[in-house]
Amino acid sequence: MGINRSCLHESGHAPGSARISAIRGIAISGLNRKKFYMSLDDVFNITLVLTIVQMIPMLVMVWIGIIAAGGLLKKKHSNPVLLRQRCTDFGIIVCAHNEENAIGNLFQSIAALDYDQKKIHVFLLADRCTDDTVCVGKKYPFVTVFKRQDGENRGKGAVLHWGLGQILKTEAGKNADAFAVIDADNVLKADFLSKMDRKLREGNPIVQGNRLGGQPYRSIVTKWYTMYWACYTVFFSYAREKLGLSAFLTGTGFAVDADILRREGWNTGTITEDVEFSIYNILKGRRVAFCVDAVLYDEQPYQFRVMFNQIGRWCTGGYQVLRKYGKSLLSCKKSEARPIQKFDTLMLLLMGPCSWIVEILSVLNRTVMIFKLSLYFFVPFAFAGLLGMIGVYVGVLGTLRYNCISRRKIGIPAIVTFPVFMWVYMLCSIKTCFFPTRKWTKIEHKSINTEQT
Repeated sequence: MGINRSCLHESGHAPGSARISAIRGIAISGLNRKKFYMSLDDVFNITLVLTIVQMIPMLVMVWIGIIAAGGLLKKKHSNPVLLRQRCTDFGIIVCAHNEENAIGNLFQSIAALDYDQKKIHVFLLADRCTDDTVCVGKKYPFVTVFKRQDGENRGKGAVLHWGLGQILKTEAGKNADAFAVIDADNVLKADFLSKMDRKLREGNPIVQGNRLGGQPYRSIVTKWYTMYWACYTVFFSYAREKLGLSAFLTGTGFAVDADILRREGWNTGTITEDVEFSIYNILKGRRVAFCVDAVLYDEQPYQFRVMFNQIGRWCTGGYQVLRKYGKSLLSCKKSEARPIQKFDTLMLLLMGPCSWIVEILSVLNRTVMIFKLSLYFFVPFAFAGLLGMIGVYVGVLGTLRYNCISRRKIGIPAIVTFPVFMWVYMLCSIKTCFFPTRKWTKIEHKSINTEQT
């Protein structure tokens, strides 16, 4: 008797291929659920691993905090002995590219210094200027102008390398005891050179002055910069000065013993020539001293775009210097630099990348906690974060007061949003780690009112 197989298929009594497929699908689905299911133990293990890994770069931040706290607690040295009685003959080097709007105020502040004007001579290195920068410089009798029209266009380091060769041929250059490097958009407080002179005569071959924000209340960006430099002064530079460690040069407002520059010149190759020069000298056993009383005001960017460009350059330079000197700082071979100084310098260079590595691991850890654990497990981390933010605000307010910056004029919105500046710094550090800034970009300057001094 014949059987209609098509009817059997339709009624479901045919060989059970459909059932087999359904059963297989259910089995695979169960396996997938089992594969992606995490038990409570799995979650705890993941968070434990992330926390342990996070603690490794966190050690860098702990070291930075210890130094800052130690510096705040240590008493200031009282009137060290002067190793040289004669006051310093200063050669002031000013690198400028189209700075006609700002440089006049700098020269006026130099003319108004309480230091003996016979012991000051200014060397203006006019780099490819197409405006009236050179004409402004020639109006002042204490200024010698050198015009640079060719050579590498890679920032201040190249200009200083070229300019020193010209300066040291002059009589004033030959007689100088120290060279101070000042940016064209700065103005100096009346006692700036007097304070720097004393620090040099105490036996410090390299001295960094106290760089504060000029026109600090112009925009929210300048307010962020003002708070940043106020914090940098107290927690980084001054703390290390009090502990006998080396500060870093910050690009302007520093002085170097003339014999060092005559003998070794200025031969930096990175985009942050100040940090590179600092580490070069640290490895030579020389300390960069910090003079908190030698105040100068530096015009800060007031636009977001310019802020991103400048911070990107700083971060790129930090990575360049780390690649260039990291091995030397890690080396256990006997050198002129103290081991603790090499270690502290390495920690400062690692602070940038370690900060964003810690933050990324922290975000991953919190994400696992929020989605897989009760919110009760998240409370200690949230509380720690809250304490950290309170610490930031207390530190900012304290450093503003210490540097005599009006907290009322800075304003609550700028103070509350200051962490945004630090997050921008972190984002730029991440970006430049993979996509570095390739060239120096000029920042357009207006001018700083000399009344600020």
